Amino acid sequence: MATFVLFAQLLSITPALADANDTVTIDVNVTEAAAIVVLPDTLNWTSVATGTPGGVKYLTVKNAGSLNVSEIYAYIDTLTTENARPYGSGDPKDFSAGGVITLRNETDTKHYFAGRIEWNWTQDISNHNWGGVTDPVAWGYFRNTSSDYVWVLGNGTDGLCNETGSQFALEYDVDLGTPATRQPIGGGSYLRNGGDANWSYFSINDASSPLYGHCVAAWWDCTKIYIYHYDMRTTAPYDFDTCNNAAYLQQANLTSGDTITLEADAWVSLGYPAGFLNQTTLTVYASS
Repeated sequence: MATFVLFAQLLSITPALADANDTVTIDVNVTEAAAIVVLPDTLNWTSVATGTPGGVKYLTVKNAGSLNVSEIYAYIDTLTTENARPYGSGDPKDFSAGGVITLRNETDTKHYFAGRIEWNWTQDISNHNWGGVTDPVAWGYFRNTSSDYVWVLGNGTDGLCNETGSQFALEYDVDLGTPATRQPIGGGSYLRNGGDANWSYFSINDASSPLYGHCVAAWWDCTKIYIYHYDMRTTAPYDFDTCNNAAYLQQANLTSGDTITLEADAWVSLGYPAGFLNQTTLTVYASS
C-alpha cells in the first residue's frame, strides 16, 4: 500500500493599511500692549577722575510689547536730584549724577548731555565783556570735562529770563581768564525758540560753539540753565520740545521685538567733590 504525505503551507496574509489625517484650526489673538524694556537696568561708573570721561557703556531699548512704538526720547532727573545750587559744597550728594551723563543714539555722530544744569556764578567774573547780551543779569561756566566756557544770560521783559527778549550767550574759547576768552557770543547762533511760565528755550546752531546741537533752557529767575538734546517732555512745568534742537532718540516705528542701542558716558568735569554723586534715574519714553 502506498503512503502519501501531504505538506500544507500556511500563508499569513496581512491586510493593507490606509493613511488617515485630520486638521485642527488654531487662532491666537495677541492683546494690544505697549511696553519697552531698557537693559541693563543699572549703570555704574566708579573712580572717574575729574576732567575725564568715565568710558562708554551701552543700553539696549527693546520693544517688549505687541504694538509699534515711536517718538522715543530720554530724560534724566537732574532737575529734581539737583534742585539747589551746589557750588561751594564739599558734599558729592549735592551734585546730581544726571549732570555728567551723556547719550548718543544710533544715527548721531556725537554725545549730548542728557540733562546738565549750570548754576549762576554769584560773584563777578573779571575781565569779562558781556557784549553778547544787552541786559546781563546772570553768568557762569559751562564745564565740558576738562574745559570751562563762560556764559551769560540777559533778562527779558519784567526782568525775567523766561520772558520775550531774554538772551543767552556762550564763549567759544576755553576760559583762560583773559578778556579774549570771556566775551560770550550770542546773536543769531543762539536762537530763542520761545518760552513758557518757567523757561526760555534756546537752540545752539553754530558748529564752532562748544554746545553746538544742544538746547539751553534758562530758568525764569535766571539762576540756572538746563542743557539737553534728547529731552522732549511737554508736560508742565516742561515744554522742552519748544527748542528747535530737541530731538528724538528714534522717531520712526520700533516694531515688536526690535531694539535700538544707545551709548552712555559719564563726563565728569573739573570741580566735582570726591565720592558718589546723588543717584539719578534715566527714563526712556515711547509713544504707541
